[in-house]
Amino acid sequence: MKKKQSADARKRRWRFGGYTGGKLRALIVCAFAVVYVLSMLLATWVDQTGRTREYGERVERMLTFVSGEIEKDNGSSMERILSRFADYYSYEENQMVSFAVYNADGILQTKNENVFYYEYREKENSEWQAVDWKLEDYLAEEDIALLAEYAASVKDDGNPKYYIEAEKAEAGEELAAIYVKRLFNSTDEREGAGDSEYEWSWVNPDISSEKDESGDTSVPAGVQDGMIGPGGNVVVHFPRITQGLEAWREWNDSDYLQDFPEDYQEDPSIHRDPVIMEDFVTYRTSATPIYLNERPNYLEPEFSLVVRSVEHPWRAAVNSLNRIYLWGGILTAACVLLVLSIVEMTFRKRARMEEQQRDFTNAVAHEMKTPLAVIRGFAENLEENANEEKRKYYLDQIIGQTEQMDGMVKEMVFLSRLDSGEYRPVKEPVSVRELIGELQSAYDTQIEEKRIEVRIRCGEDFVISGDRRFLEKAFGNLIANAVDHNRYEGKIRIDIEKDRCVIENTGEKISPEDLPRICELFYTGDKSRSGQEKHLGVGLYLADRIFRAHRIKLKIANTEDGVRTTAEM
Repeated sequence: MKKKQSADARKRRWRFGGYTGGKLRALIVCAFAVVYVLSMLLATWVDQTGRTREYGERVERMLTFVSGEIEKDNGSSMERILSRFADYYSYEENQMVSFAVYNADGILQTKNENVFYYEYREKENSEWQAVDWKLEDYLAEEDIALLAEYAASVKDDGNPKYYIEAEKAEAGEELAAIYVKRLFNSTDEREGAGDSEYEWSWVNPDISSEKDESGDTSVPAGVQDGMIGPGGNVVVHFPRITQGLEAWREWNDSDYLQDFPEDYQEDPSIHRDPVIMEDFVTYRTSATPIYLNERPNYLEPEFSLVVRSVEHPWRAAVNSLNRIYLWGGILTAACVLLVLSIVEMTFRKRARMEEQQRDFTNAVAHEMKTPLAVIRGFAENLEENANEEKRKYYLDQIIGQTEQMDGMVKEMVFLSRLDSGEYRPVKEPVSVRELIGELQSAYDTQIEEKRIEVRIRCGEDFVISGDRRFLEKAFGNLIANAVDHNRYEGKIRIDIEKDRCVIENTGEKISPEDLPRICELFYTGDKSRSGQEKHLGVGLYLADRIFRAHRIKLKIANTEDGVRTTAEM
């Protein structure tokens, strides 16, 4: 019943936070959580600081390179260069850029937009010519967004799903039509698509009004032949479209990147807007002069290149530190579990020590109560002036009880030394065969009184390197138990082998409930083998502690005739 109550108490204790307590557990978990969050925030801040610096350096490299390309081209195709490099510099998903060119008076000349770059030949053997069409000049916003969806549509194998073509007017350089043609992987796929290969098309109403057979002017007749006017090569520049449609939409919807001022009151080449961070997004503007022809240094530049940059350093840092967050969380959780287990073990050990101390105090009080009562009784008899014969008997009993108490006090002192860690065994070879022989002679009187038969068999001597005084006490407790708890005309058999000593007696068996805890300090069984309540664990606890200090295991088990005690390396 007592064991069951103890198990129930442990379950309740664990349910409400164990020995540590729910509040302390919560405090430890919260402390580690705060440390984890702060450390991850610090790591993210350091990472984003480095990325912000890298983005600034990247902008400066853009200015140098793009302005050099414009100077090399002598400013003849600035729109094409800006659009091409706005597309080229879109590989960094967490930085968006837009370029603009201002003249010497600070007036906006051009900026990068969604552009068709078209190369064509007027005649078969003529040189290639080029024209740029800004889609905003021809298409509505809805049409531009739809065309961007086609441009972003790519199959899983990386091949384009649609082919976008544009044609210019036969006369002049106006955009005449745009059409989107589906690409087929097989003949069966082409046949399943029906007659039309065109997914979407647009015709410039200002140029073509030719009707087809049904009277529809939305698609000119030339589209069916794949040509409206001279053919050529088309490159579509949608900035950041290579990152996906959402990336292009983010760039296209950014007011900061799209709304360049129409004019600067000061020289744009020396203008620098402060780097601003709002909602974890960095906004940066930088500029550099453009010299189209060689000229003396005192002349002013003809144009200025301005770059606007929208950066997401925090987002980039978070994306790059995903694994750090994961492993940091796993490590933090492991540390929490480790600390909780250590604290739990510490509190559990302290609780056990407190419980052991209470048991120790109760047991000492219980053990001292009997001899003190005996001493008091005999002392009261002496006070009544008993005759000389009884007086001597009373004095002998008092002396015997005081010696018993003295022995108990010595055991308590020895236990205290063991528990405090002050005990250090002296290393010397001790023969168990000799030790058993000496201990047997010390118990000869009791052995003769009970008429106990003792048999000692020694195959090979068990030699222990340790402190002889304490080993003598440990084996002495085993011999004492074998004698004290043996029956009248019983037997004791001692087998000594290398690394092992077995002591068997024919006493009453230990109850299964007491057997697992027989070596605990002052463990109280329900009933002792003599039929009275008694503390069972003092001598065996001492023996077990001494053996463990010498790296010897003590095992106690029941046999058919009694109890077996084994001490082995």
